[in-house]
Amino acid sequence: MKKLLLSVAVATALAVAAPVAQAASTTANFNVTVNLTSKCEVTAGPTDVAFTYTSFQVGASTATGGAFGVRCTNTLPYTMSLDATSGTVIGLAYTLGLSASSGTGAGLTGASYSVTGNMAAGQSGDCATTALCSGTQARVLTVSY
Repeated sequence: MKKLLLSVAVATALAVAAPVAQAASTTANFNVTVNLTSKCEVTAGPTDVAFTYTSFQVGASTATGGAFGVRCTNTLPYTMSLDATSGTVIGLAYTLGLSASSGTGAGLTGASYSVTGNMAAGQSGDCATTALCSGTQARVLTVSY
């Protein structure tokens, strides 16, 4: 029995003295790179700018319409311009403007602006009939960023 106990004691001692496998780890660093191409877009409009005018009108006429939206990459500065700020349609001179000439991108929210228009009083206009005359002139809005 002494031999058996001695064998068990030796086996236990060897098991305890055996090296224990330890978990090990190592680390490595890496970078995450994001390449963003900034952009702006006109999200709505601009709607048509319309004047209602009567020959020799005493007061100036203000246009209706012209609403548009701009959406740009967050914090991206941009400017807006028109290809011309004045013109003549059916003999009536008008001027155009923008509610703002620049802005800063607000991401998904975007911003609302408008093309404004004025027509001076006292103009005659060109119309060869007694019916309502109308004319159209195309204009271009540019958003630069």
